[in-house]
Amino acid sequence: MCGICGFHTVRNSRQASSVLSQMMESLAHRGPDGRGMWLSDDHATGLANTRLAIIDIEGGQQPIQSADGRLRIIFNGELYNFMALRRQLEFLGHKLLTNSDTEIVLVAYREWGQRCVERFRGMFAFAIYDSTTQELFLARDRTGIKPLYYYSGPGGFYFGSELKALLCAPDVPRVFNYEALADFFVLGYPTLPRSFFAGIYELEPGTWLKVSSRGLAKGRYWKWNREPRQWDESRALEESEAAITDSLREHLVSDVPLGAFLSGGIDSSLLTALLVKVLGKVLEVFTVAFAESDYDESPYAKAVAQHLGIPHTQIVLDPTHADPSLLDEILFQFDQPFGDSSAIPTYLICREIRKSVKVAIGGDGGDEMFGGYRRFWYADMAQRLARLPSFCATTSSDILKQFTRVAPEISRKSQKFLRAVVAKGDQRLLELSSYIFPEKLAEVLEPAALKKLGPYLPSFATTGDISPNAGGGEFTDSTIRFALPGDYLRKIDAMSSAHGLEVRVPFLGEPVLACSAQIPLHLKYSRRRNKIILRKLAAKYLPRVIVEKPKWGFGIPLDSWLGAKGREEIRASLDSPKARVGQFVRRDYTANLLSSFVRQAPDLSKRSRINTYQQVYFLKALEVFLIRWNPAL
Repeated sequence: MCGICGFHTVRNSRQASSVLSQMMESLAHRGPDGRGMWLSDDHATGLANTRLAIIDIEGGQQPIQSADGRLRIIFNGELYNFMALRRQLEFLGHKLLTNSDTEIVLVAYREWGQRCVERFRGMFAFAIYDSTTQELFLARDRTGIKPLYYYSGPGGFYFGSELKALLCAPDVPRVFNYEALADFFVLGYPTLPRSFFAGIYELEPGTWLKVSSRGLAKGRYWKWNREPRQWDESRALEESEAAITDSLREHLVSDVPLGAFLSGGIDSSLLTALLVKVLGKVLEVFTVAFAESDYDESPYAKAVAQHLGIPHTQIVLDPTHADPSLLDEILFQFDQPFGDSSAIPTYLICREIRKSVKVAIGGDGGDEMFGGYRRFWYADMAQRLARLPSFCATTSSDILKQFTRVAPEISRKSQKFLRAVVAKGDQRLLELSSYIFPEKLAEVLEPAALKKLGPYLPSFATTGDISPNAGGGEFTDSTIRFALPGDYLRKIDAMSSAHGLEVRVPFLGEPVLACSAQIPLHLKYSRRRNKIILRKLAAKYLPRVIVEKPKWGFGIPLDSWLGAKGREEIRASLDSPKARVGQFVRRDYTANLLSSFVRQAPDLSKRSRINTYQQVYFLKALEVFLIRWNPAL
C-alpha cells in the first residue's frame, strides 16, 4: 500500500533535479527519517510548471507504472472490490502483472479515464501522471476517509496526504489562514476545503482534480443524496442488515490478522456481533476504560466480548499516569490545530491494537448513517417550532434569562436551542453545532486578529441552498459533508497512521451509504431513541443491556484525567506572556477559561464542563501548531 505523505526536510537543491520521466529511479531515494521521498521536474514537462510532488511509500513498496511506461500512480488506501474489477479488466483484454489493488486503479484509469473512480469501493487518495497528455489526475474516496492536500502557485503544483509533505517545499508559503482560525474556534476544525495555511487546500471527498498546462479542473463524482423511500420497519431492518454485512465482508479482505475497536456502544458492538455470528470471524477486540464512571463504557464492552466468546483487551486510562506531554505528541500528528480531545483515547487504543494486529475494524460512520446524534432531533424540533409566530421564541428567551442564576445550565441550553429556532437555513445547523457562536468571537480573539479575519460567517451549505426551514435531514447532510471528514475521520486516520495501524470503517462502505440514504428519518431517530434500526438489528445478536444503552460518545474527561498538577501545567504554558496563542486570543478569555479548567468549576451559564475542557484543548492545539510551524501572520 502506497501512502501519499511527506518528510520533514529537503537536503539540497541538487536532490531536486530528477524529471518525471525518471520517476521510478527518483522514488528509490528515501528521506532522512526513513518515511519520506520526493521527486521533482525542473523542466516542467507540461504539468503547468509542476516541479515537486512529495510522497511516502509505506512498507517500502515501489509505485506502479503501466507496461508501456505511460502512466504512473501513487496510491494510499485500500480498494475492497479490486478482485471484481480485476475480472472486468481481464475480460476487456488487460494483462495484469501483480495482485495489487494499486495496479487495478492504474489500469482502470487507462480503461475508463476519470470515471474509473465511480467504480471504486474503498478508502483512497491517489495521483496518476499521464506522460503522453502530461496531465496529473488526483482523486479522493467518497466520504473522505483518506486525506489529500494540494497547493498551486508560481513555483508549481504540490500534493500530499499530510500538510507537512507540502510544507517541506520551499516554494509553498506558510501563511496563516484567519478564516480557518475562526472555523476552528466555532466548530473545532476548518471547513473544507480550507486548511490553516492560506493557499493550501484539502480536496473534498468524492472529488477529483486534474492538473495540466491549461490549469486546474475539479469535478465531483459522488455526493451524498438522501432519497428516503416508503420503507416500513421490517424492510428497513432487512436492507440494513444486508448492507452492513455486505460491507463488512468486503472490509475483511486482508492478508494479515484483523482486530476491532469495541467501545461498548451500539455501532462497534453490532459490527463485532455480525463479524462473529454471521461471518464466522473470531478476532480480538480492544476497549478503553476510564477511571471516571460517567465516561467508562468498558463494562458494556466486556459484556459483549463475553457474550460472543472472543478475546478482549482493555486499556485503562489511569489519571495517576497522565502525562501532559502526551498532548504535544498527539497534536503533533495533525499538522494543524485539531480540537477534538477524543483523539487522546483514540491514539492510545491505536497504539495498543498495533501491538497485536496491523488492521482493525472501527465503528465510525454509524452515527451519521443511522441517526446517532441527538442534535438531529433538536434540528427537527427547531424546524417545527419555527412555524410559530416569532414573538413566541423571543418571549421564551426573555423568560429563560431570568432563570440563569438558579438553573444556569438549563437556561444556557434552552437559549441555544431557541437561537436555532429563529435562525434560517444552514445557520440553524451552525447554532446547534457551535462551541462558540460566530458573533462571540469578539470576546475570544484579539482585535488585531479580528481585523485580519474581516467579515466572517461560516456556512454548512453544500450544493445549492439549504432549505430556509432546515431540520434533521439537512443536519445529517451537513454532518456527512463537513464534520465527518473534518473531525471524525481525520481523527481516526491521523491517530492510527501514527502507529502504522490501518483502520477500516464498514459503516461508510458503498452498500451502507446507498442503503442509509433510502431509510426514512423516523426509522433512524425519534424524541426518545436514536439509531432505531441499528438497535432493532442489534437485538437479534446482543444482550438487551447493550441494545437499550444510551449513546455516550467516545470522549475523555480531560480535566480529571490530567489531575491537578497536569491542569496547572497546562495553565502555566498557555497563560504565560510567552505563549504564542496570545497573538490571537484575548488574555482575559484565556485567564478566565483556564481558571475554570484548573478549579473544575465552569461557569455553567456560559459553557458546560465538556465545552470548557474542549476549549482549553483548542488553545493547546493552536499553541502546538504555532510553535511548530511559525506561520507568517
